[in-house]
Amino acid sequence: MLNKKRYIIPVLILMFPLVLSLAIIRHAASFLFRALKPKNYPPVLRTPEESFAGLSALGYTFEPNFIELCGGNLHLPRVHYVDEGPPNSDRVILLIHGEPTWSFLYRFMIKSLASKGYRVIALDFIGFGKSDKYSSLDMYTHDLHTLTLRLFIEHLKLSKITLVVHDWGGPVGLSVVKDIPNLIDSLCILNTVLPCREDTGLKHLVNMFHFLTWSAVIFVCQTHLPLGYLLGYASIDSKTRRGYTAPFPNYRYKAGVARWPQLVPMLPWGCKRIIEDMRSTKRFLRKWDKPVLLLFSDDGISGSGASKDLFKSLFPNGEDIPIKGGGHLYQKFIQEFKSDELSDHLMRFLRKHSAVK
Repeated sequence: MLNKKRYIIPVLILMFPLVLSLAIIRHAASFLFRALKPKNYPPVLRTPEESFAGLSALGYTFEPNFIELCGGNLHLPRVHYVDEGPPNSDRVILLIHGEPTWSFLYRFMIKSLASKGYRVIALDFIGFGKSDKYSSLDMYTHDLHTLTLRLFIEHLKLSKITLVVHDWGGPVGLSVVKDIPNLIDSLCILNTVLPCREDTGLKHLVNMFHFLTWSAVIFVCQTHLPLGYLLGYASIDSKTRRGYTAPFPNYRYKAGVARWPQLVPMLPWGCKRIIEDMRSTKRFLRKWDKPVLLLFSDDGISGSGASKDLFKSLFPNGEDIPIKGGGHLYQKFIQEFKSDELSDHLMRFLRKHSAVK
């Protein structure tokens, strides 16, 4: 494992000039293409329903739910969510997806948890899944995602929530916790990060290698990211890949996918607004005294170990259960491969703390 990490250092040194060069070429070509062939696309796109045909055969059998959220002077695009299990249950599990996934990722966990009497809700952030999508990258901000989640919880009048966050959804979900702590009863944290760390050393860069690599790929490809091709590296079969790529029939629908990694600062510079929000989130979570479950992959070369160490320092009394399986893309889709194990751990955790109450 240490030998593998040794190879990462020269790769990091070589990667950034290469990424920069590719990005310059990519953006120059994109600018030229737009100049020669300008098109005006609608500001908000809606994935055609036929793009989702056949997903029931892959286990995504849920009735769609849609809402339009308003906050202040903002009227947000239509948001889709899954809502399964007893509607009046006081045991609410809210599942937060990451990048480039959507509620489809949680389909097996939703069925397992709902069958045990929990009300299970999984929303699609704007730009993902069956939710509407801005066609411009500039419309996607950290504040957009956190506002969407807050308004969503308020609109559905949810309380006593067990919040499950994963991947890039972690910085969004955990940021919202500090705004509505009275509505959150417990946290379940899966393979995520909470930037930005103050450490700028090489060791930190090595630990964050896979997160940085994904961000680099997005930076170069932008909306032309070959999602289906990348999913193959996560050992996802071709039929299931179609479920993950269904929301994005062409590149115009991928602005949210292209933008989200740019909103997660891995180093203590960049957008001051996001960095300060992450720091205030950490300060708040250090005082969190409600139940916490950590479910991180046990692979030591993907960055998950460094991330878990951070959360263990934030939640010294939290319950930590390692999940077998590694590789960054594997971790991004861990619910695809480990849904039963994750569901069992979560239900046992909830029963344990319900009995304590």
